Amino acid sequence: MLRKCFGVVLFLCVSGVYGQSGLASRPVDDLLFKVAVFGPSDEIFIWWGHAALIVENTKWGYSRVFDWGIFSYPSDNFLDDFLKNQVRYRCSVETLDINMYIEEDRDIVIYTLDLDAEKKEVILAYAENNVLPEHCYYDYHEFRDNCATRIRDIIDMGTGGQLKETFAATPGRLSRRQHIRRFTWFRPFSDWFLGFLMGQDLDEPVTVWEEMFLPVEIGRAITDFRYRDSAGMEHKLVRSVELLNSTKNRPPILNTPPRRWPGDLTLSILAAIVCLGLDALRKRRPLIGRILWGAANSIAGLSGGIAGCVLVYGFFFMNYDYIQQNINILFMNPLLLAAVPLGICAAANKAARIRPERNLRLLWTGVFTAGLLTLLIKVLPPFFQQNQPALALVMPVAFVLSGLSGRLRFFKSNKTSRSV
Repeated sequence: MLRKCFGVVLFLCVSGVYGQSGLASRPVDDLLFKVAVFGPSDEIFIWWGHAALIVENTKWGYSRVFDWGIFSYPSDNFLDDFLKNQVRYRCSVETLDINMYIEEDRDIVIYTLDLDAEKKEVILAYAENNVLPEHCYYDYHEFRDNCATRIRDIIDMGTGGQLKETFAATPGRLSRRQHIRRFTWFRPFSDWFLGFLMGQDLDEPVTVWEEMFLPVEIGRAITDFRYRDSAGMEHKLVRSVELLNSTKNRPPILNTPPRRWPGDLTLSILAAIVCLGLDALRKRRPLIGRILWGAANSIAGLSGGIAGCVLVYGFFFMNYDYIQQNINILFMNPLLLAAVPLGICAAANKAARIRPERNLRLLWTGVFTAGLLTLLIKVLPPFFQQNQPALALVMPVAFVLSGLSGRLRFFKSNKTSRSV
């Protein structure tokens, strides 16, 4: 009798869960499981798109969206709270509002999956468990555990592990850094600064499985994927692909990112030529030349020093592994802020005791030397990093401000005099 009572209670509990989900008396065979891939939006946390799981029954007008990209932060500034590690991510379930995504001018692609009833039950149980208050929060990682990787793992459940078995052994076509730049290439400052902050981990070779940290890469991988069910029958995973909306005004997502360093090198060379001109102006018009040359040093030091402070903060105070192990810290760090007061002293022609001009040249010589060192150690696999844009932007200016160009001209003129 006790066993029968326990069975009734268990049945009622399970029925209550499914009844709250809108699934009472609706066989799982009638449910459609879909993956929704949404394109980028304006906010920085949606620059790389979004993915969600849709479970629906069109006959009953039932539709639910399981979303692992919901987050909360204590202040009104996402970036500030992100830097402080105060953003919390969770899974939620809601209805799908397609019009909201269309109004945001985002790509919307729906992939309908061909899964058997057993796997549907496994996926549904997993999703339902993930929206419970005690299970909904998770430790988010931008590349290893996010809204897209959760959907990828769910699809893998539906194939009995065959998705991972196939793609975990398939080399990816790009590194994580290159994938990120496919979405940021048209934002010059953000593209450069994000690349500057990202360390060596993002340049390691990845598999197709790991590339699916991006929603669009999930769509690319699963479209033609085939798997075998429990009976040994081969199925095409994606039954249909439906494009619900195509962006009208957003820049395209590139297949491969463009090279950035040639443009940065050109900009830095132009800035270096200006600095050379200011150095020469000091001889013809000492006052204005000294002021402008000191200002150039202060501005360069302030820009590089602020970037270096952000890098050091992330290096030591943030638990983001993809920022750490970053060789950019060798030539762009808070020490560059010393150029600000030194440049002001040089412009004012004061504080002769600290010899501002001499110390400025020593500071920039150190920056240039550290940049050369990074070029040398990059050939070693443990230190490889795609940091050409940062080097391209820093090296020419540091070379001129260090006075090394003048010393080279001096040595060249002495050699010519001796030969004459």
